[in-house]
Order: sequence, then C-alpha cells, then structure tokens
Amino acid sequence: MAGLSPALRAFVDQLPEERCSLLAFVQAVAAELPPGTRILDAGAGNAPYRELFAHCDYVTADWESSPHAQALGADIVGSLERLPIESSTFDAVLSTQVLEHVAEPMRVLRELHRVIRSGGRLYLTAPLTGELHEEPHDYFRYTSYGLRHLLGQAGFTVDVLRPRNGYFTTLASLARTGTWSIDHAVAGSEPRNAAAKRLLSRLALLLPALDDLDERKLLPLGYECVATRREDRG
Repeated sequence: MAGLSPALRAFVDQLPEERCSLLAFVQAVAAELPPGTRILDAGAGNAPYRELFAHCDYVTADWESSPHAQALGADIVGSLERLPIESSTFDAVLSTQVLEHVAEPMRVLRELHRVIRSGGRLYLTAPLTGELHEEPHDYFRYTSYGLRHLLGQAGFTVDVLRPRNGYFTTLASLARTGTWSIDHAVAGSEPRNAAAKRLLSRLALLLPALDDLDERKLLPLGYECVATRREDRG
C-alpha cells in the first residue's frame, strides 16, 4: 500500500481480508483510466478511494439516508434509482459494495446504464458473503450468475466477472468480524469470550495463506466486475 494516504490505509486495515482486494480492484480501475476521464462514484459514502482518481474528473453520489458521515457532502445527493443527471454524462461509473443496499437493484443498474455514455464502462463490486450491515438497508447477496443476469438485462456487456478471493480468505474475514460479535456476548463469561477472540484473531491471520488451495473459489466474499454499456443502435 505504498503511496497511499494514512486515511486510506486505515480504511483498508480495518477489514483487510475484504478491503485489500477491493483496493486492488479500484487501483487497477484508476490506472487504466486516461487523464480527464469523467467518472461517477455511485454510492461513494465517505469516498475512501478519491485520491486514486486525482487525474480524473471524479464525481461522488450518495443518498440522504447514508450512514456515512461525509455522504451528505457528496457532489450529487439523491437516490441511485433517480439520479438528477443528464443521460450519457459519464465515461465510467465506479460502484463498490453498494448493490446489496438498494431495494431495487435492476432500477439502479438501468439508471447507471443511462448516465454512462455509449461504450463507457461500469466498474462494480458486490458481496456474496457477509454479515448484516447498514441495517435496515441490507437487502441482497449476489452470485456471479445473478450479477451477469442483472447486468445483461440492464443493457451491459460483461467483460470481466471474477471472485475477489478464495474460501479461506472468506473464513478469515468471518473470523475477524466474529470477534466483534463476541463483544456483545452475555456478561459473566469473560474468560471464555477472551479465549474465543484470541482463537478467531489467530485464524484471521493464518487462513488467508491457504487461499491458493481453493481453485474453484465457490465461496468468495464477493465479485468484481467490469461491464461495458452496449453501443446505441440508430
């Protein structure tokens, strides 16, 4: 993570099993975009990846009920189902870990399709595995087949769709977040709670080293996707 700001490092370090692969994906996206690319970060929250797009015309969007403190300071505040933006405004759209939080994902994908110029790209990540979060606005988890279907129906051609990790990194991530649930365990079992947290923390450190043993990657934390808006037909 050389060259990253302390804020972005801290963001990734909070959930390294989840966010290291997300960071790698977004870094690759930023690296392939030429200077001046107009890109929308849809569901940007606190916009942790902003610094990676200093060479682009980077625009953020989030809605009024976002739990993220800086979301109300987004460039565009409103629902991703009805963006107050003209059609074909952006060369690209980035949306990381947002699709699970929208009640009508097809509407959102069609709206993102609308605001991308013909031939422009959508860069998307979505989860398959993970605990409830940002409740009550936590609606879905996605398989690769579900994502491919939704994107195709929304008017995109899927160029890349792949798991972000293997089985053992998923287990490590669940072990790490499992330590958080122990913080709410019944009082009076402190020694057992502490032992469980030590065990889970150790597993979180050790398990990712086994990820190369999982060739099929049937239980990733989620998927990364690159999709192109199909050319308009005259």
